[in-house]
Amino acid sequence: MNRNRFSSHPAATAAPATAPSATADDTGTQARRRRRYLAGLAVVALGAPVLAGCSAGAALTPVADSSADPFEAYLAEELDQAFFAQDVLSVQCYADNGYPEYAQFIPTEPGTEHRSEILDQLTVADVFFDSVQDATERGLRSEPMPPAPAKIYVHDASFDAVATACNTKAWAALGAGAEDTLVEYNRLASKLSGIFDPTMDALAPLQEKVIQCLVDAGEPVTPAPGQLFGITPGVELGTPVEYPERSGPKKTSGMEIIPADTEVAYVPTPAEAALAVKYYNCSLETGARDEFAASIREAKKAAIAEHAAELEKLNPRMTEIAATARELTGR
Repeated sequence: MNRNRFSSHPAATAAPATAPSATADDTGTQARRRRRYLAGLAVVALGAPVLAGCSAGAALTPVADSSADPFEAYLAEELDQAFFAQDVLSVQCYADNGYPEYAQFIPTEPGTEHRSEILDQLTVADVFFDSVQDATERGLRSEPMPPAPAKIYVHDASFDAVATACNTKAWAALGAGAEDTLVEYNRLASKLSGIFDPTMDALAPLQEKVIQCLVDAGEPVTPAPGQLFGITPGVELGTPVEYPERSGPKKTSGMEIIPADTEVAYVPTPAEAALAVKYYNCSLETGARDEFAASIREAKKAAIAEHAAELEKLNPRMTEIAATARELTGR
């Protein structure tokens, strides 16, 4: 089966059967920004299935430690491990079968997107900062779009057949039925991530506590429901980060590689950084952080309980696939 792929590590995307070109993302930097719009978070709904991986736990086990993350029952790292192996095998195969330019797009390490981008797309640190340092560095402006990765376009009608054969071979190496299992497990992640819609409802009154703390301290903020951090800051913000417009293919034949953007760090103004630190401190003083953490944890527990049967069914198979993936890549 020839599926389009997207991921946070170097990957290749096979062209659809009707198209003679393909693209591959090269996100060599691990500093990929996670974009969050905390006033109205849209839950990730993956229309196209992604690869999957597995972990050491063969079956679902209750989380006994009250401080443990209930989502540890979902083997996200194993999902990423399997995706990594499939990418390595597929892209190496492209390079070995007439498209040597793909050699530079072979990933070197498994990604972490299934944990960070889907299961943990909303955390206490995201809405209230992680520390004084985090607040100082992030400031109060919404995060920019990430830099565009390097892309490779193949203007060759023969590539689709090569890509299909390579992808089929890579899936087969992971074991019979691996692709279907990984697709099903990836969809399960999307189901679990559905907890974040109701959790967002719990955020607004907690933000109000933090904002009132700032107002009482005479800080220059105006409550603004629907805005990032629930406020309009009355201080000068740093210059927005902007990247060049994403360029598409310009050729009609051969191989075409478009370099990645160079990542630009956002730099808050001193006043902005200071206000962000006060926001963080107020989240501690009001107890908003602990309350939101408890809200997230309870939502995660409920989601795991709701999908316990699916986890018990799929986790043993995911463990097997991930073990095979590690053998295939040596990582």
